[in-house]
Amino acid sequence: MSSDRQWHIVRSKHILHDYPEIKQYFGNYPLSVIPIIALAALNWYIAWLVKDLSWWMIGLIALCIGQFILHSLSVFVHEAAHNLVLKGKFGFALTLFLIELGSLSFGESLTYVGIHGKSHHRYLNEYQQDYEWWDKKQSQFRAEHPFLRLAEAIIHLFPGGVALTDLAIAKLIPAEPRQIESAYRSKVLHLFLIFTSLSLYVLAWYLFSPQASLYLFWSVTLMVSNWGVTFRGQSIAEHHIESSGKTYSTYHWTNIPFFNTGYHDEHHTFTNVAWVHLPKIKKIAPEYFTNDNPHSYFHLWWLWAKSLFTPVLYNRYTPD
Repeated sequence: MSSDRQWHIVRSKHILHDYPEIKQYFGNYPLSVIPIIALAALNWYIAWLVKDLSWWMIGLIALCIGQFILHSLSVFVHEAAHNLVLKGKFGFALTLFLIELGSLSFGESLTYVGIHGKSHHRYLNEYQQDYEWWDKKQSQFRAEHPFLRLAEAIIHLFPGGVALTDLAIAKLIPAEPRQIESAYRSKVLHLFLIFTSLSLYVLAWYLFSPQASLYLFWSVTLMVSNWGVTFRGQSIAEHHIESSGKTYSTYHWTNIPFFNTGYHDEHHTFTNVAWVHLPKIKKIAPEYFTNDNPHSYFHLWWLWAKSLFTPVLYNRYTPD
């Protein structure tokens, strides 16, 4: 366990001593399935709307709308990682299945769940164990080659572009050996989620049109690419290496569409509190939660984009 994780644990004990009423907010929030289903339905509705559009218009809609719907949906993957949606193994599997219906991420939600709590929370801000820090060798290589970063950013604009560049970089510059832990993941559930995605892409193709399937795929790859504006912006906002502090919260209007994801300091302190209750934690104990990030996800992403996506400046990278 990292010293930063221990800091959060000690602080949570102090806060509970002063405000024991916070315990009433511990536990899962099953009503999260309502926004999950609504977001999945919205993404499919847009897929139906774009079924007759040209490819470049579909790309623009995926960039300006689709990626943000999927970012909202990904918040509940994070909730599921902490068992904060539906209880039990069946409830957990059902939660990821409902999310997969809207995200069509080829089961990547389960991969995230397996590594998130085991790595990021337990070893917060420790390069060797915290998977959210980018690999040093690959980051430094990107930093030294601006034309490569430009080419990478252009490729990321196309469907599946982020997968192509990640594979190329991994072949060119193998990652450093690290001790990233991951919890056990059910192979059966993983295969089921992959099969679900593949089936849904085929279904969208034949029920609507190839354009509908393209929109669904393009949206998810844009979200995880360098053009994932709020997805990447959030990542920068939460643990910025240029600032002193363990974890930062972003109290902006983006907490409405992204279901309080900005209350990140509160989350790291009380990982067993669901998204809907995090603002209440801040309200009860405001003197403890003072690590405010004054910038929005959009602003932080723009600063990174202006640097031509230099990883050693704006992503999780530990300099020597």
